[in-house]
Amino acid sequence: MPNTLLKSAALLLALAAIPTAGGLSAGTPPSPTRSVAPASRVTEPHVRKYNVTAADGDIIPGHLRVRKGETIRITFVSRDDKYSIRFKDFDIKETLEPEKPVTIEISPGRAGSYEFSCARVWGVKRFTKNGTLVVSE
Repeated sequence: MPNTLLKSAALLLALAAIPTAGGLSAGTPPSPTRSVAPASRVTEPHVRKYNVTAADGDIIPGHLRVRKGETIRITFVSRDDKYSIRFKDFDIKETLEPEKPVTIEISPGRAGSYEFSCARVWGVKRFTKNGTLVVSE
């Protein structure tokens, strides 16, 4: 008997939750429409992204182009050995190892041509490949 009573109560609750035709009961005023304002977006300033790969003592690509004041994010990746990355004009010096990318971000304030180097040491010899960051007006 208690089990039948529980089933009956559950059925009544289920029927009460079903809306009538048209979605409203007779005589019930429509609920006001709620408008939700979208969350404000934080917009990141435009960042130009480059990937530079060091392998076999070479770097690809070797020339990067941006406009003055534009932010550039360069991710260096080594495919084979340990390299030293250096942007002398921006006082940047990083060590790059295989499977450990290095990301730098700069915003050149002057137009011009800036050299960066990617050096690899083999024993007592040092192999350096230079790249160029060209900044235009």
